[in-house]
Amino acid sequence: MRVFRQIIVVGVGAAITFSNAAQSASAQSPTQSQDSLALSNQLELGQKVRSTSNTAAESASQAEQSIALNPPTGPEQASKPQQAAPASPSTLSQAGSTPLRGLGPTDAQQPSPIPPNNVPVPSSPVPILRGTPNESFPPLPPRGILDTKPPASLEPNPNPLLFPTNPEDVRIEQTESITLQQAIDLARRNSQVLQIAGQQVEQSRSALREQQAALYPDLNFQMDASRSVSAGGELGIRAGQRRLNALANRTGQPAEQAGTNFGNNSLNSTLQLNYDIDLFGRRRANIRAAEEQLRLRELDVERQAEQLRFDTAEAYYNLQNSDGQVAIRQASVRNAQQSLRDAEALERAGVGTRFAVLQAQANLANEVQQLSVARRDQRVAQRRLAEILNISQSANLTAADPVEQAGSWRLSLEESIVQAFKNRPELEQQLVQRDISKQQRRSIQAGRLPQLSVGGSYNVLGQDPDNPDPFAARGWADGYSIRASLTWSIFDGGAANARVKQRDADITIAESRFDQLRNQVRREVEQAYFGLESSFENIETSEAGVLQSREALRLARLRFQAGVGTQTDVIQAETDLTRAERNRLSAIVTYNLGLSSLQRAVSNLPTNNLSDAP
Repeated sequence: MRVFRQIIVVGVGAAITFSNAAQSASAQSPTQSQDSLALSNQLELGQKVRSTSNTAAESASQAEQSIALNPPTGPEQASKPQQAAPASPSTLSQAGSTPLRGLGPTDAQQPSPIPPNNVPVPSSPVPILRGTPNESFPPLPPRGILDTKPPASLEPNPNPLLFPTNPEDVRIEQTESITLQQAIDLARRNSQVLQIAGQQVEQSRSALREQQAALYPDLNFQMDASRSVSAGGELGIRAGQRRLNALANRTGQPAEQAGTNFGNNSLNSTLQLNYDIDLFGRRRANIRAAEEQLRLRELDVERQAEQLRFDTAEAYYNLQNSDGQVAIRQASVRNAQQSLRDAEALERAGVGTRFAVLQAQANLANEVQQLSVARRDQRVAQRRLAEILNISQSANLTAADPVEQAGSWRLSLEESIVQAFKNRPELEQQLVQRDISKQQRRSIQAGRLPQLSVGGSYNVLGQDPDNPDPFAARGWADGYSIRASLTWSIFDGGAANARVKQRDADITIAESRFDQLRNQVRREVEQAYFGLESSFENIETSEAGVLQSREALRLARLRFQAGVGTQTDVIQAETDLTRAERNRLSAIVTYNLGLSSLQRAVSNLPTNNLSDAP
């Protein structure tokens, strides 16, 4: 009887196995082995991670390569950060030629099977690809200058004061797949932060030109044309007329006319030249302060560009991470569905229990819930990247680059720290701020000393009075004047000394901030460097963990189908595989984020082309 029961268990397990193989026969070759079938139920990250073929009928070895996030490479390809060669910019641009493959052909082309417990499994949203192909937008530009136009769907509205009022204005109608390099180029083109920083540079350049204008004399021309009739003269004539009338009354003779108040027409032209002689360097100090202020703004543009590159890379890697999490959760749902089918088949054969079926149903419901959360995070990451890139309100973005190790770091820790000290604009900004305060102090001190200014004027005056008297003043005449003015502020109540002390405090503050930032820069470099080393080691460890967890799940499922294992073992193996795959994805994304952080900490890398940034 015991032997007969074992024969029944083995037969049921074989039936389940052949049934599973028949369900996947439409997507795989009839001669595909059971190991290939198990691989098809695992995480299909090859379409987003590293793919060698998009055909459904690929061999088991190709499926293994497709599933791997970052397969082990040789020492010349994957070495320690200080031993490997840095990533070439051309690699990033060539990655754009890889078309977006979504979250796996199984999810995009075939509906997920609905288990008997009627637990719905959300279908994966398939991006709509339109517009310019990836390989033509934009190629790696020479010297970092954007010579190509992005797709019209990604162009932001030229009106910065656009205020959408209708739902149609913000509805997503276009989805574009872009690479990391394309995202960085778009961010530099559209970023409001860089636009504001550029306008501030122009302001400082105009302020410098204003100070440089003091090197030249001021030349002014003034012309006055007037006609005047004196009110005092009119009153005088009236008073004279009254005297004549009174005299005529006493003498009995007719009164005489006192005269007429004649008007005066004049044209006065003056050409004036003024020049301040800089005896003690006040003017030169103001010009130097304006030059340093311009340099400060230019360094701020460099800092903003570096921070924008880091923010864009971080948002892009987070989007890749969310895409990978969705794919992992989809694979977990497929594994849970497979376990539920196995449990129900064993229950129908009389060798399984209802408890095992309930366990499988509860596990499937949990995985579906986690998949919904992962898709929510994916949509949030997409909109975060769109916000940084400042694209059109009706466009959405997806990541085209595969999830793989972005590159490596050639410099040692000590070399990285020294390069960061040389390159970080924040440090130079403090030195520039100190120089600005020094020049302002010099200008204040020079203002307390005597100030000498010279000038001259040339005047042309023309008069044409209404008085017909030939001896009246009329005609044209010219004249000139030369002057020299010396002013000396002997006492101002201590205001100048107070301003000098303020600038001295600014100098001390700038020096203290430089010391503080220098320590902060070293900490950032060391933190990023140590994190990069740790992430690099985690990639290799997580690779081995995924392979071991996948094999453990295969054995646990075979044991359960054969009746010698439990449903709990299968669920635990599925959980371990999901955790291992998430750890591998996290290790790769963390490594890429660490590499981007180290690049930000060092700054001014040769491939950044900040001087040519649009």
